[in-house]
Amino acid sequence: MERALALAALTLIAVYFCWMMTVPFLGAFTWAFALAVAFYPVRIWLTRRMPGLAATLLIMTALVVGVSLPGAVLGRQLVNECLRAQQLLQESLRGGGWRGAVAARPWIGTVIAWTDSELDLALLGQQLAGTMARSIAPFLVRSVGLLSQAGIVLLALFFFLQDEARLLAGARSLLPLSADEIDGLTARVSATVRATVYGRLLIGIIQGVLGGLIFALVGLPAALFWGTVMILLSLLPVFGAFLVWIPASVFLVVQGHWIRGVIVAVWGFAIIHPVDNLLYPVLVGERIGLHPLVLFVAFIGGLVVFGPAGLVIGPCFMSVAAGLAEVWRARSIVVPLEVVPLEVVPLKVVPLEKALRGSGTESE
Repeated sequence: MERALALAALTLIAVYFCWMMTVPFLGAFTWAFALAVAFYPVRIWLTRRMPGLAATLLIMTALVVGVSLPGAVLGRQLVNECLRAQQLLQESLRGGGWRGAVAARPWIGTVIAWTDSELDLALLGQQLAGTMARSIAPFLVRSVGLLSQAGIVLLALFFFLQDEARLLAGARSLLPLSADEIDGLTARVSATVRATVYGRLLIGIIQGVLGGLIFALVGLPAALFWGTVMILLSLLPVFGAFLVWIPASVFLVVQGHWIRGVIVAVWGFAIIHPVDNLLYPVLVGERIGLHPLVLFVAFIGGLVVFGPAGLVIGPCFMSVAAGLAEVWRARSIVVPLEVVPLEVVPLKVVPLEKALRGSGTESE
């Protein structure tokens, strides 16, 4: 008994330290797992036509090329647009053009008086421009960190794709479930991950299209480019399309286009932003069989507990819990025993004298 307790304690200590060493890479491993599950049908199709290693390398090459090239072009254009916006902001506020734009609209007379008496917009604009300039360098440094995380994601993705059979066999050997129960649980988790990834992609496309549409309607330049940027930002955890349409609204207001700036802000808050919070749980919940409220708790709770990786971990845990509940329900069903009627054998009546004579013979 003491040896068993000591072994259990050593096992818990080892698992704890393994978990602590895994936490820094939890986000990268989560996204690598999500990509591996999302690309699983593609890998199955490729492995029927080429060796498994070649299929894995082809998937990773296509992923790197498909993400890095557009990302580099859009990132360079985004930095240039930020620098241009900084220059325009400084020139507009330094030249005092905002005063004429404000004075041309008498319906905000109280705002004009308060602005002139309480605020120095020129100074605020210079401070804002300086803040934008100082933020570029930390952003680039953070980009280097994101690149290192991307490298870890690619490394983990390679092993998830290449050693899929070993990983599944190891999970099967550790789980106290039957083969059918493990297959059902695996199918449920795979459906959850695919729905999460594909749902995020669809929501990103919808938000980008809506953002590009309002940019084109109000006359902002490069509406197609900024719509594409909003799609990419919507795919990333924590980021979102608001990183584009909020600065665009502020830019229009600073330039004196108050009505267009307000239109962009209202469109963003009322149309673009709710798409992620309302449509995403509905789309994903229908595919994985979870109630929208449960899925909302999974997304928000996972995001709070695990950070950006919780967008995948939260729904997966909810799906696993639902799958285990199904296992318990199936095991608790008592199959009624089949009652087999007994065959009635008719008794044979034997005369008493013959029976006594027979028993006497046997006793002799």
